[in-house]
Amino acid sequence: MSMTTADPVPLLKVEDFGLEFRTRSGTVHALEHINLAIHKGETVGLVGESGSGKSVLSYAILGISDRAARITAGSALFGSLNMIGADEKTLADIRGREISMIFQNPRTALNPIRKIGKQIEDVLRRHAAVRSEDLRARAVESLRQVNIPDPERRYHAYPFELSGGMCQRVMIALALACKPALLVADEPTTGLDVTTQAGIMDLIKELASERDMATLFITHDLGLAADYCDRIVVMHAGHIVESAPTRTLFERPRHPYTAQLIAATPARDSVLETLSSIPGNLPDLRRGDLPPCRFVDRCTRATPVCREKPLPPIGLEATASVACWHPLDQAAPALTENESAVAA
Repeated sequence: MSMTTADPVPLLKVEDFGLEFRTRSGTVHALEHINLAIHKGETVGLVGESGSGKSVLSYAILGISDRAARITAGSALFGSLNMIGADEKTLADIRGREISMIFQNPRTALNPIRKIGKQIEDVLRRHAAVRSEDLRARAVESLRQVNIPDPERRYHAYPFELSGGMCQRVMIALALACKPALLVADEPTTGLDVTTQAGIMDLIKELASERDMATLFITHDLGLAADYCDRIVVMHAGHIVESAPTRTLFERPRHPYTAQLIAATPARDSVLETLSSIPGNLPDLRRGDLPPCRFVDRCTRATPVCREKPLPPIGLEATASVACWHPLDQAAPALTENESAVAA
């Protein structure tokens, strides 16, 4: 795995981004001080527990957040355009053409009463300069590119007539129909069996390589992230706590949360007794007294400074960085057998 370009300017650059939700039970401080950069041709894995803010961040970048969301700080530059605060017409032009998204559940993302071929045509008609008489051929070709068998016949199918894996391939065809520069894949293998998962990820990787497309791969599956990503960004409770090239992160995790995530991840031939769990739960993000480190109540290395002093910032560079006052030693012993198997 490697980036296909040495362009030092990120395709997407998120800086000091914050977001909260106003709810009846209080304000949820969902994202805080988020810094993230993705370069052309690079695949970045965004990992963390459910509820850590991975999907919330991707929705905010694309301008499709819930109405209760309010951006509190920061910017998200896509090229020269700040996606934060851009008008809806501009964002609608960008979505689908320059940035596309694969959603977690294809059966709810696809229109259940419209044939899949027509749904692909809708995207092409809105975002691509395709003549009306050529739309069907382009839609069929999009289905063929994602390895859907007999695409001419499947063009006429409704989503309920297809398997979960086939619907996911249709979602990929929709997302890539206009050859976007950036693909956001939000848990694209959720609910699929292991064999189908591998097929979907191989397909995304192959198409990204062919098109020199950047990919933000959102997942809680560290094994998949290890196999398919150039770089890993770790989120916990609305914070980015660590960022590093994939092999560096798995061989030498610096943040205690990252190390515990790896230790809790099943690997090839692992047994239940070799796995560990992360104690405690994510903090209540409605609290008005959230400490600078939101992992502090679950961390065995915590000291008073973790509750009092702002965390070291995560940089935008591709090198390793960690937001922790007591990171694990870079010269720490080699990974356990279980952890090494995940990184392999």
